[in-house]
Amino acid sequence: MEFNIKVIIELAVLYLALFVMVFFMLVLIQNMNRVFEKPRPDKRWKPRISVIIPAYNEEKNLERCVLSVINADYPKNRIEIIIVDDGSKDRTYRVAKELQKRYPGIIKVYRKKNSGKADSLNMGIEKASGEIIATLDADSYITPKAIEKMLPYFKEKGVMAVTAAVKASNREGFLERLQAVEYIYTLFSRKVMEFIEAIYVTPGPFSMFRAEVFKEIGGFDRNNILEDQEMAMRIQSYNYKIRSSLDADVYTEVPRTFGELLRQRIRWHRGGLRNSYKYLYLISPKYGDLGLIVLPIGFLSVLAIFAVLFVFVYTRLYSMPVPFTEHFLFLAITPTIIIGIALLLLNILWIYFGLRVFRNEKIDLPMVLVYIFSYAYLISIFWISAIAKELRLEKLRW
Repeated sequence: MEFNIKVIIELAVLYLALFVMVFFMLVLIQNMNRVFEKPRPDKRWKPRISVIIPAYNEEKNLERCVLSVINADYPKNRIEIIIVDDGSKDRTYRVAKELQKRYPGIIKVYRKKNSGKADSLNMGIEKASGEIIATLDADSYITPKAIEKMLPYFKEKGVMAVTAAVKASNREGFLERLQAVEYIYTLFSRKVMEFIEAIYVTPGPFSMFRAEVFKEIGGFDRNNILEDQEMAMRIQSYNYKIRSSLDADVYTEVPRTFGELLRQRIRWHRGGLRNSYKYLYLISPKYGDLGLIVLPIGFLSVLAIFAVLFVFVYTRLYSMPVPFTEHFLFLAITPTIIIGIALLLLNILWIYFGLRVFRNEKIDLPMVLVYIFSYAYLISIFWISAIAKELRLEKLRW
């Protein structure tokens, strides 16, 4: 059998992917019943909730966002809404003040110079009086039952944050529909992460926290462009728990054009790289499966993307033939193809389980197929672009 660098890299990447898929499939099978479990609500426990809405140039979305909280199935005297205008250049502050006049006693409005989302959240936390603090993006909105469905998770000892079921609100164009599928896939994957205490992001569109956690570990990092991930990793670093609700629906606007999507994902991935470096010490048995498996897999996956890129360039330069071929039934089938088929089948099975969980959701099945066969290429583009900008030391912008 002939071996070369192309074959070695291809097989290493595929074996890594196969290990990841098999590992998480086993976690899912072991915890299948828990996917559908929902904590029992305590009708007597109605903690005061402070919903912080940081807003920058959100005059078109702010009212819808605020009214979704006003219309939540939760006692109005147990909710306060804190709007922090981050130096908007449009009518955001005026819209906020008009809403405050309509709902006095519920809405508080603050204005400051533009200093970023994390700083806005921290101002809201300083002004908050709630036992539970929720962060809600101004371009997002919650469904009436969202708060009620997330609260029971806090009855479990050690739970400091709960994430919502964030879904795409706009689904008209091709890219928007593709992202809608991605968001469902991400929700399902995050729930599985919960079973091994490895959730590493509390999504900005809507997440809830115990107020006490900010007193103990501090507020959001003002210098971090991906503050929702940084906060989750910091919570994990204190060995606290994060839970995920699959039925607390929250909707957020997703990018409509490829340019917008690319800018968003570059920001996410560059922020993720910096957070990974900041919390490199979490790769340790002290942090369970998060430190032993999930975070190392994250690093190896990024390396795998560049390994595949190297193989692509290398083979084009040297026009290498396909070696290491085994013959089955007179067909030339390489180990790469065999593992690739196994990965495809596992991925389809994973998607199937996800669709079962969200069977009441309107799923765009043709777009599911597009997602299965194409999204890995998009992710590679995002990662390569992000790392290239990091290497060039380009300024990181929102």
